[in-house]
Amino acid sequence: MILNYIFIGFVFAFLLDYASYKFQNHPSWEKVPRWDWGARIAFILCWPAGVILFVYTFIKERFK
Repeated sequence: MILNYIFIGFVFAFLLDYASYKFQNHPSWEKVPRWDWGARIAFILCWPAGVILFVYTFIKERFK
């Protein structure tokens, strides 16, 4: 059960890494702070809060 939790966090962290690499030249990514190993580990351990924050921000910006 713990490994599943960590694996899901790893998948979400990978998706964020991929998005930050793919859109690194987009103007809105200039304001995003650097994504270092400490942030990755914290996100993997606390991924439900990160996903909720992402969905909230995405919906807020989408329907602005």
